[in-house]
Amino acid sequence: MIDIKNLNNKRNQLNAVMNENDEFFSMFGSLDNAAYADGAIPKKYKELTGLSISVLTKCDECVLYHIQGCIAQKASKDEIIEAIKIGVIGGGSVTYPTARYAFSLLKELDII
Repeated sequence: MIDIKNLNNKRNQLNAVMNENDEFFSMFGSLDNAAYADGAIPKKYKELTGLSISVLTKCDECVLYHIQGCIAQKASKDEIIEAIKIGVIGGGSVTYPTARYAFSLLKELDII
């Protein structure tokens, strides 16, 4: 069982520590928020893209963040799975452990 609440709390707490200790991290967070905001590309598609990139770069924390973003933007199960597949195609078999983690999150979140 994945303790999603604890992972989110830990990420938020550490982000706050980083922001309090160097302005760079606060500025980067603002840039990230702006990049993922609705624009010419809707936020939903940006979250799906973020999920693909997260699988490709093998970042489990990012996978959780973007799966939650996809859910918040009402992405369908099929859209989320397709985004995971795009990450695997881009990264090859070395991304399978991250894809497995993504599917475990989907099970934990009752998406599948």
